[in-house]
Amino acid sequence: MSENSEDTWVEILRVRTRAEAEQFGLVIVAAGIDCHIEGHGESLVIRVNATNEARARDELAAYIQDSITSSTPPLPQRSLQEALVGALLYCCVLLFVYGAASRQMFSLDWLSAGQASAGLIVDGQWWRNFTALSLHVDVAHLTSNLVVGAFFGVLLSRIIGGGLAWLLILLAGGIGNGLSAMVQPSGHTAIGASTAVFGALGLVAVLMSKYQASAWTRGARRWVPIAAGVTLLAFLGIQGERIDVGGHIAGFVAGCLLGAGAIAIGEASVTQYGRAQYFYAALALLLFASFWQIAFALPSEVN
Repeated sequence: MSENSEDTWVEILRVRTRAEAEQFGLVIVAAGIDCHIEGHGESLVIRVNATNEARARDELAAYIQDSITSSTPPLPQRSLQEALVGALLYCCVLLFVYGAASRQMFSLDWLSAGQASAGLIVDGQWWRNFTALSLHVDVAHLTSNLVVGAFFGVLLSRIIGGGLAWLLILLAGGIGNGLSAMVQPSGHTAIGASTAVFGALGLVAVLMSKYQASAWTRGARRWVPIAAGVTLLAFLGIQGERIDVGGHIAGFVAGCLLGAGAIAIGEASVTQYGRAQYFYAALALLLFASFWQIAFALPSEVN
């Protein structure tokens, strides 16, 4: 590249800094086109011979377009207050169902009606995939899912908003239980929010790898969040007593798939509006209540 000026050379780009000028100049030179960089007021001008103008402009346009499509800017981080509100609602729902099931509120057997029985799910009682998420064996079981679930829920809410976060967590948990039921013996039963908790982990891992890792946009480092998610799954989800390993793995896989789907449909554009988050939150609560209504509507002998 030269910084001399000739009458036969035309301007094709004006930039503000020397670094930008040299970057675009290298693109042009790499295409076999000579160019000049000239200072002009507060900006720098890139010129090429008039005979190469069209080809140089095409090369720059292709380079700029490739730069735009290959880098995804991080989503604006949501407020902590919004994330905490969603986590609080999650805790309230689990506490309510635990108390109602323990006392058989409304003279109903919540456990029999809502547990994830593999045989019944395969036979068509799909709503059990979701109702089972809110049932727990004891206080220790409940507490662990409250703490860990709220933590991952807050992380996800900071990325995509509280309403969409908890809707996807609910769906991930239900899908995870459904996948698990398909490979379990018909007599297998499961309860607890842990499938949804690991669904949230999968969602966080995938979405962080896409939107929240601006320093990791190149090479293997962009996969660090997913690798961390798999590590946490192995550490928290497949050890200990009364652990539903199949449900945890299925929940994590479901979360990863939903996260990838959200990226594919461009959730970045639909989560910019606060009102959309209210809609997602209302939909999650409506679906959850509807699943329990269906469970209780069945004849008692079926439950």
